[in-house]
Amino acid sequence: MPKKSNTANMKELTREQLENRKAQAVRFTRNVLDDDDRADEIEDESLEDYAERRHITITNPKGVMRMATPTRRELLERIEELENENADLESRLDEIAGIVGEEDDDEGSEEEEDEPLGEE
Repeated sequence: MPKKSNTANMKELTREQLENRKAQAVRFTRNVLDDDDRADEIEDESLEDYAERRHITITNPKGVMRMATPTRRELLERIEELENENADLESRLDEIAGIVGEEDDDEGSEEEEDEPLGEE
């Protein structure tokens, strides 16, 4: 007989639902069972460990956040912003290249003047 997977029998809860369930377990253990030590143990347990011990699957695990999907208009606006920024940066690079090119030309002519004429 094939063995069933454990995940088939696990209950699924969101992170928020599981946090509420855990807090409820802490209150029940402390107030009804009058077991402060065990309530503290449950409270100190990570949410993931609590879920595993209780055979619960977290449907929205920590670290998985859904990003808002931008609209077509927002994407087109962002493209335009980036194209403008790119054009600005290219013009600044051209200015810098022009300045550096002028300095190289000036240095080159000075070096030619400083070179001694051939001595015989």
